[in-house]
Amino acid sequence: MKRFLMLVAVAAVAGAMYVAASPASPQSSGPTLKQFKALKAQVATLSKNLKSTKLEADVALGIIADCYLTVGTSTANTNGLGVSQFGNSTTGYLFGNSGGSNPRAALDVAPSGPQYYLQEVTPDCVAGNLLGHRAVHSDLSRLERLAAH
Repeated sequence: MKRFLMLVAVAAVAGAMYVAASPASPQSSGPTLKQFKALKAQVATLSKNLKSTKLEADVALGIIADCYLTVGTSTANTNGLGVSQFGNSTTGYLFGNSGGSNPRAALDVAPSGPQYYLQEVTPDCVAGNLLGHRAVHSDLSRLERLAAH
């Protein structure tokens, strides 16, 4: 009999816990109207920021592709010019007046085994011609409009 009563008591406790945790119970109700409106506003703000960020990233990618890369049908290669530094203050290149010049180190183009790479830039993207390059002009205009907001 004690076992039976113990079983009934455990079943009653389990049933009470089930009812308290059920979706229809007042403890598990959803957000209030105020909370829902706040979340809706937050989602709208985050969506707007994400759209703006994607647009800015597209503009930056356009400028990088137009100015710093050689883009093919399925590849994009950086345009790096290999250079190495030759000479020092005792043995190097002479420039200036031939009588009183001291040797100086200089950079030379080094097609094989360069020490450094210089980034090549499309001539249309250099400061004086930047706005003349149609794609870059379009990208910069979009970037300026974004910055104004």
